[in-house]
Amino acid sequence: MAGNQTRINILVEGQTEESFVRTLLAPHLANFQVWMKPRIIQTSKGHKGGIASYGKLRHQVRQWCQQDPTARVTTLFDVYGLPTDFPGIANWNANQPAQPQVAMLEANMLADIGQANLIPYLQLHEYEALLFSDLSAFAYADVPTKTIAKWQAELTDFPNPEALNNSPQTAPSKRLIRHWPNYANAKPHYGVLIAQKIGLPVIRASCPRFDAWVRCMESL
Repeated sequence: MAGNQTRINILVEGQTEESFVRTLLAPHLANFQVWMKPRIIQTSKGHKGGIASYGKLRHQVRQWCQQDPTARVTTLFDVYGLPTDFPGIANWNANQPAQPQVAMLEANMLADIGQANLIPYLQLHEYEALLFSDLSAFAYADVPTKTIAKWQAELTDFPNPEALNNSPQTAPSKRLIRHWPNYANAKPHYGVLIAQKIGLPVIRASCPRFDAWVRCMESL
């Protein structure tokens, strides 16, 4: 246990990620005396969710770092949700390994924002990768067994759920929607309930980058 009463403010991409933090991440980190507070990024006055531009992201992350300097600030944004002006995103090469590329994007954000209490984190390739950690959990949403089997067959081509992708058209969420169109509208509801059914330990065991991020926060 850290025992330092550490506070972490986390800026997230949307409602699903906010619910994920509140229901899974924050209760887990509380066991380590680490207290997490989520906030959905604001896209315009009165509107939240999604990232309209890097400038808006940068402003809100930097502002929260400066307004609450005794807390750490982290992020939960999908790589595929990043705007085209995000530092270094233009150099992304789908034919090259994704791990060092996403690490570089995080390093770029940290260097550009320049706040010592920032822990940048980008989900590779998007939030739905976490749901591929245990596809049997989709039975909770009455998804047919044959549909789950199709997703399972696709997953066998990759070393882990975070690698499940080779283009924006075949991203994890697109794979879910292709075989189960209801997910397009059910994401805010089932996107978190499925994650709860899977459980944080299984997700961490299946998704190494996500696990490393959680371990980092546990140790603060």
